[in-house]
Amino acid sequence: MFAEAMAGLGTFKTMLDMAKGLKDINDAAVRNTAVIELTEKIIAAQAAQAALIARVGELEKELVRFENWETEKQRYQLEELPPGILVRSLKPGMENGEIPHKICANCYEKGIRSYLHNRGQSHGLTHWKCHTCGFDEKTGKFIKPVVNRGNRGGSGWMA
Repeated sequence: MFAEAMAGLGTFKTMLDMAKGLKDINDAAVRNTAVIELTEKIIAAQAAQAALIARVGELEKELVRFENWETEKQRYQLEELPPGILVRSLKPGMENGEIPHKICANCYEKGIRSYLHNRGQSHGLTHWKCHTCGFDEKTGKFIKPVVNRGNRGGSGWMA
């Protein structure tokens, strides 16, 4: 972007030199050609300036987003869920009216707050899913289901 700005300044210097040279041109045709060239350079310089202004605006928005994320990410702490799955959980006292929740550690590292969805529990395991990056894991400790093979209430079934 610096190079574009410097090139733009060079273009304005060229235009100024051309404008100064116009006063010394007596031939109307040569002067008209020079005026047309100067007009084209002015239009090109204005377009380049508009593009630079737009880019600066984009960069300012990106900077604000980064600054906001720096503040937001301080609200979360790294947490390890068994068997070694890393997530980010909302720190106690940092709720700001939100319910306690967990976000994806992968997305957090990319500057994205993506909620981990609790897809349910079964046999001691909790199923977590991130819809942004596809993280899909079960945490907890598996509890083997107990199967009762005794008399089933007089149904005649025996183990």
